[in-house]
Amino acid sequence: MSYTVIARRWRPKRFDDVIGQKHIVTTLKNSIKSGRIPHAYLFTGPRGVGKTSMARILAKAVNCVNGPTEEPCDVCENCIAINSGNFVDVIEIDAASARGIDDIKELRETVRYMPMQGRYKVYILDEAHMLTTEARNAFLKTLEEPPGHNIFILATTELQKIPYTIMSRCQRYDFKRIPEKEMVEQLRRVCVEDDIGFDEGVFQHIAVEADGSLRDAESILEQIIAYSGKHIAEKDVINVIGVVESDILFGIVQSIIKEDLKGGLELIEETLNEGYEANQLYKGLITLLRNMMIIKVCNGLPSFLYMGEEQYRQLMDLMQDMEYYEVQNMLHYMLKSEDLLRGLFPRVSLETIFINLYNISRLRDVEQMIDSLEASAPPTGAGGRAGTPVIERAASEPFRPAASEPKQEFRTTPVESVEKKSVAPSSTSAGPVGIRGFVDYLKKKKPFVGGILENMEIGVENDSITLNLDRKYGAFVKGELDEIRRLLNEYFKKEMSVIVRDTEEKKGDVIGEYIKEAETLFNL
Repeated sequence: MSYTVIARRWRPKRFDDVIGQKHIVTTLKNSIKSGRIPHAYLFTGPRGVGKTSMARILAKAVNCVNGPTEEPCDVCENCIAINSGNFVDVIEIDAASARGIDDIKELRETVRYMPMQGRYKVYILDEAHMLTTEARNAFLKTLEEPPGHNIFILATTELQKIPYTIMSRCQRYDFKRIPEKEMVEQLRRVCVEDDIGFDEGVFQHIAVEADGSLRDAESILEQIIAYSGKHIAEKDVINVIGVVESDILFGIVQSIIKEDLKGGLELIEETLNEGYEANQLYKGLITLLRNMMIIKVCNGLPSFLYMGEEQYRQLMDLMQDMEYYEVQNMLHYMLKSEDLLRGLFPRVSLETIFINLYNISRLRDVEQMIDSLEASAPPTGAGGRAGTPVIERAASEPFRPAASEPKQEFRTTPVESVEKKSVAPSSTSAGPVGIRGFVDYLKKKKPFVGGILENMEIGVENDSITLNLDRKYGAFVKGELDEIRRLLNEYFKKEMSVIVRDTEEKKGDVIGEYIKEAETLFNL
């Protein structure tokens, strides 16, 4: 008996077997159950996500001996015939080859005849965007008003090439890329069923390489099994699809964080000398930094990110002393540097990118020095400079030293610090006690914002408060200013004004030379 490849053997045959398209499965089931079956469907989405398989399942559901049914039995003669491609009333047309007007004229002739075996004649038109203009025009009238025993299912990977005249006559379904986690689980099921052993983490490499296409992932797995035999090791996956080992990528990022510039360059050199391309290293670093950023932002491993326990533990140890924006800055720079690798000197470009990542990581040294200066600086109300403009910075932009940012003017007022004020405790008083009460109130309404303000220097003057925003949380708090102002008025039962100010200025000109050096060094 001839061998059937994994992608065909594991092709879903029932709605419940479909992976990653629950929204479409539910809609189609309900449509069949209620008897509201349209005459034309348009399935659109990336390659290998189940469009043609879903079309065949739909054809079985409407032609099953027990149907129309929301789940085909898959054992009756009609279902078996459709699975084997021998059912006369299910016609699959490859529009990439049968794309001319003569082919469509022949189709128009056949739609007039009643089904021979089933209830419906189902036409599955794959790669529908490949039809010629003349063929589309000839197909329009048939698609709009076909005889009631016909169902057309158009499948395409390039929706933008489908004319609106055709799109408007179809019920459209958008297929999504298969999530990595669901893809890994499916590959694991395949190997368990076929009695193939595997190392932890091998499927993650395949899922990343497949880029949302389950069919591609199953084809890659087929190739790897042919190479490795009865047990798949991570090295086998690396040899077949050419991905860079996770230990190498981890070592490069670790050398940046640990400020081992020489060690990182040597590791890059060794990897390239082993035959890897600079672009492969670049893609691997992008993936690793993305995982690091998501883990840091989510404060743990989220459900949508698949990762082995050992790799997760390694990354958590590596990021122990890092803030999420540090990883974000590195990833942001990597994404902006993609064009460098397309030049004539990809090796030099990769080394330059690595050195710049190293320079970005040195921001932490400047931050530590700034924090120590801030700790020793006098309070603003006791001689520090007031009236400092706030510096705007979107959360998606990398951090730059304050001196390199364009100044934006805000209303400012010299104020005394909270410690210097003495006001009777009152919910309508904006004195120290009143402010403390407001912060407690804010923590109940907006816990995260209240927690930030609790550790922030807040100035008070009459019916206004001044928030001294620091660099780490300034952008976030500014995004919540309207809500803070609303709750402030609600708590004090009167109109209050909020003044925002940047604490960076009070660190003084002592660090000016470091800022200038950073501007030259980072060149962002």
